[in-house]
Amino acid sequence: MNKKKLNFITYDCQVGMYYSAIKNLKNGYVVYSDIVESETWNSFTGFKSRTAEDFEKTFGKAKDFFCKINRTPVFTLNASTKISKKVKMHIEKNYSAFSHEAILLTKKFVLKKDLSSDYSFRRIDNKTERTLFVNTFKTSKSQSLPGDTYDPLPQYFFDALDNSFNNKTSWDFIHYVSLYKREPVGMISACVKGKYCGLYGGGTFVKHRGKGVFTNLLNYIYLDLKKQGVKYFFGKTEKGSKNEKLYNAIGWKTKAYEIYYK
Repeated sequence: MNKKKLNFITYDCQVGMYYSAIKNLKNGYVVYSDIVESETWNSFTGFKSRTAEDFEKTFGKAKDFFCKINRTPVFTLNASTKISKKVKMHIEKNYSAFSHEAILLTKKFVLKKDLSSDYSFRRIDNKTERTLFVNTFKTSKSQSLPGDTYDPLPQYFFDALDNSFNNKTSWDFIHYVSLYKREPVGMISACVKGKYCGLYGGGTFVKHRGKGVFTNLLNYIYLDLKKQGVKYFFGKTEKGSKNEKLYNAIGWKTKAYEIYYK
């Protein structure tokens, strides 16, 4: 899978999972959320520019859109961006990079550790258990430690996750939980469309980290979704983070990077 295709599939999956929509503009598109106020959830991407003037004109249309929804104008350089060296120099001189994300891809996970029989895994694919999953997500993401790729998340992230259960898109959303003695201790969301699956929001309660719970959950998902015809698994994480190193160690390959600017 080439980088450009992977990039578009990644955004398509994210829009279905958390974002509100994609708005097509000339020479690019805006990915945005009316729910989440974080800057990395609202960006202009996939644009084309040959000159600095072209870029400013193109991004100006995105700025107008962001102003209407009360968001900070942000743009992303990634595999689908087509700009000249002069435009890139103009961007680096006049805009500040504030986030570097790695896009990862794999066809197969590598199971690293054995676990106690007290641990188990299962999928939650119905709305009646949405509270269980969202609460598990909230507990995990409220227990950040030094070196994590996230700080404790604000309420609007959890509102967006809860809202995702109502989304009607071409992606099938399946949520998985890790259990210890039948009590949730971790989770991750899978967005499935044909042979593609994006994995997002994974986490494990602090007390149960470092034991292989998360890698075993990934293996469980791989075996479960392989039967459904999924061939490619992808995800995003912070460049150079522990998460990127973990994914690389268990069979994922970093295929591309994207940079957020404002």
